[in-house]
Amino acid sequence: MKLKANRKRAERVCTQCDTVIPRGEKYGQKTKSIGMLQTSWGIDRRPTEEIPDWAWSTVRIRKEFDYCEKCSIENGWVNS
Repeated sequence: MKLKANRKRAERVCTQCDTVIPRGEKYGQKTKSIGMLQTSWGIDRRPTEEIPDWAWSTVRIRKEFDYCEKCSIENGWVNS
């Protein structure tokens, strides 16, 4: 992971230690892909019986996590 400088107007919050990362400070960012099952039927058109297995598909949602410079170095994601 590379550390970036925070240039965004909104302040970021470290996911691990819950400290605010002010503008201009360095931070690291990791993403995690979360898989969920979704059916192709809308709520109004679902059958009254159980939905068959072939109707389900896996959908991936991407979530970003921000870490302050201190936590990134402590976890070993970045060399100091």
